[in-house]
Order: sequence, then structure tokens, then C-alpha cells
Amino acid sequence: MTMENNTAKKSTELNLLKLSLKQDTRIEVKGQDGLLFSNKGNFFVIENLRPSTCTALKLLENNKYTKTELGSIAFEQEGYNGLNYLNLHLDRLEKAGYLAYTLMDNNTVFCSYEQMTGATGFCTDQISQQFRLSKFAFIRREGAHFLLESALGQARIIIYDQRILGLVSLLSTFTTKGALIGEQHINTSILETFITLLHTGEFLEFEPVVNMPSPEELWSFHDLLFHTRTRYGRQNYNLGATYRFINRIPPKKASRGEAGALAEIYLSVPDPKEIYLSESLDHCMGQRHSTRAFKGLDLQLLSMLLYRCLRIKGSQPYAVANAAGNTEEIETLSAPYPSGGSMYELTFYITVYECEGLEPGFYQYNAFEHKLCLLQRKNKDTDTMMWYARACTGSEHLPPAVITFAADFERMFWKYENMAYAAILKNVGVVFQTLYLVATDLGLGACAIGNGNIETFGRLTKKTVLQESSVGEFILGNHQ
Repeated sequence: MTMENNTAKKSTELNLLKLSLKQDTRIEVKGQDGLLFSNKGNFFVIENLRPSTCTALKLLENNKYTKTELGSIAFEQEGYNGLNYLNLHLDRLEKAGYLAYTLMDNNTVFCSYEQMTGATGFCTDQISQQFRLSKFAFIRREGAHFLLESALGQARIIIYDQRILGLVSLLSTFTTKGALIGEQHINTSILETFITLLHTGEFLEFEPVVNMPSPEELWSFHDLLFHTRTRYGRQNYNLGATYRFINRIPPKKASRGEAGALAEIYLSVPDPKEIYLSESLDHCMGQRHSTRAFKGLDLQLLSMLLYRCLRIKGSQPYAVANAAGNTEEIETLSAPYPSGGSMYELTFYITVYECEGLEPGFYQYNAFEHKLCLLQRKNKDTDTMMWYARACTGSEHLPPAVITFAADFERMFWKYENMAYAAILKNVGVVFQTLYLVATDLGLGACAIGNGNIETFGRLTKKTVLQESSVGEFILGNHQ
């Protein structure tokens, strides 16, 4: 194929892509020469627009014009100044996340490509290698349509036509454009343009020319998705304290304990003089280490550890508002350890195997009243909790006690959007270090655990995994 023909072919592919507004985006006229773009509580204002730019931007709602055609409209009215001014504002809108490229042919909408961060630079070079769908790509439902995303890329594709879904299903194994032509009832130009979109958005992986290790091999799908979707830079979803449920779901207050406990054990409050005699922070940090061999557990030391680390010191109301201006009042707490947004969503349960003064069983620590509530006596599930704790540390013996951190998801998810679980795990790390340092000061052996069984925990608390679930574990005991 000659260079001229190849260039014409690329131009034909991109001419099927109509520049349009991102799904659910609206335009409102603001004053005499301004436009307001809004999408799900986010707003972008452009003022002092040239007449040609204002005309062209309003046409984005029609989904009928390519970027080149919109540029021609601005050029016809105000020449190169109008064209350059339009391109400047289109670039701003795209980087702000308000534009999409809609794949259309004969009034049939196939899909819409949205670059979530930055501007789109289409990969129009011919693909010589075989390709398949990336292991980081996934399809989910959003509203009434399917959405194709990739944990690796910075784009999303909204699928409107089932033929596109059929085409994606053929990409589970390495293939070529030529092999795909004729497989679906879809013309060649649409197919080739869609492959261009997949290539541009990093939805594809290519058959390696040389079999060498790559960074992608080290990442699992879930790890990369969690990393890229809970931080800024590769996506434009709402992130942070958006309070999106104001006027829809009442905010939840922190639990003050479970009703129907089999027994309640009020713990002694440490004498301030004992705490005053603590070792220095530098000493505790220097001596801190993980212990995996124990000899029972002293209840007095357990009580002191819980009081110094996990007790709730107080609560107060706090007024909040969302982007729409709706207001609400939430409960914030304070404790010896820090917690994101002062939400203190963690509740602490203790599975006891060998602690002098406590019968074996499953307890909840009431951090407001500094007491232990026995929820379940020793049974198959408490044994399983202990087995996992032993297995995760590689120890030959069961630990005397396991503190399980459980997250009250409703409290955190009501406030934070798309980063609540990441914040919870950061809070878990903070509590790990707090427990380690105080355990070192008290002379207790301690060890943070990397995992636990959420189903076993759910049977013990009688709560679903969507309400409250275990997110961290920590074992304790007297040194041997």
C-alpha cells in the first residue's frame, strides 16, 4: 500500500468517530459568551468565547460532527484564529473529561470512546503482530449499557451495539484483523476503527516477538485495578469525600456494641502513673518485632493494650455538604490512633484461645465503655479463626488470642467515593503500628497477619460481607 493510500485509510477510519459529549454531560449557556458543562455534579465553565467557538461547541450535543468538521465550521467563520481557538478549548474539555469519540455509521451508534485523563492520541499505525484482549481488560454494566475498561489504560468504551460485544468475545486468543473480518455482521471500516480504539486505550496485548519478562507479568488484574482506580492520574471518576448519599441514605453512627451478648466483662482502666512509666517511643520502635511463639495471655495486659490503643475518647457532630449544596450532620470520633476523616469505622473483635481470666470464645471490644462482650463461646468457627492465624504465621501452635479488625463499610462508603476501601486499609496499617508499639512497651508478643477468612468471620458476627467484614488481623500473647 502506498503512503498516500495508507494515510487515506487512516483518515477514513477516524472519520467514523464523531466528537461528542461524554455520557450524561449537559451544556448550558452562561451569559452572552459563556458555556457551562456539567456531568454528575462536576462543572466546567468556559467564558469569553469567540462566536465561532461557541457555535462549534454547542454542536457537540448532536453527535454528528468529527473534530475536523467542527474545525471547518470555526475556520469558515473566523479563519485560523477561530480554528486555533476552538482546538484550544476542545483540548481543555477533553483533558477535563467531558468529551468522547462516538463510533457511528449510517445513524447506527456502535460505541463511544472516552479518554479519562489527558488528550486522545490515536494509534493509527498498522498492527503487524497478532493481538488479543489484555488480561487487565474487563466488561461491566453501567446503567443500560456495557462498559469496557482496562486496569492498565486510561480510557473506557461504552458499548451500544451487540456486534461490538461479539467482536470483543473473539479476542480471547491471539488473532489478526484479517481473521476477524467476516466473523461478525459488521463492515470492515467499523471493525478496523474499533481495533484502533482498543489499541489506543491499551485494551490489547500483542504476541511478543522475543519471549522476555515484562512488568505486566508481575501484576494481577485485581491489584492493578485497585491501584489505578483509587488514586488520581489514570482515571477521572469521583474520588474522595463526595457525600453522594446526602438526602438518599441517612449517615450511620458508630456502633455502641452488640445486643444479646452472652457475657460482659468490664475491663480495668490503667492507672495514669503506670502509663507515665512507659518506655520512650525511640526504645519501642527500636525493639519492636513480630513474635510467633507465645505462652498464654494475661488479661490485665490485654486490658491495658486495648485501652491505650483502641478506646474511643469522644464523639461530636460535624456538618458536611456535597457538590450540589446539600448538607447533613455526621458523627466523628476520636481515639488514640488516627483515622481518615475521623470516621473510626473499625470495630475490634477478639478470638480467645488461652487467656487467664477469659473463657475461650469470640468477643467484641466495646471501645466506648472499655469492655468485652462475649458473642460466641468456643466452637468450630472460633477454631477455624485460630487455624488461619496459625497458618498465616507459619507457627506450629495456635496463638493465645487474635484481634480481628472489622470495617463498618456503611460509615465509610457514605462519605468516601471510589477510595473508601483504600482508606480503610491505610487505617488498618495505622492500628497495626499502634498495637505493635504499645505491645512492645507492655512486654507482650505481637504479630500482624496478612490475611483471614471473611466467611468464617461473618458466621461469628452474623453480618453480611457487605455490612461489616474483617480487613485485618493481629495476634497477641505473653512471650515464651
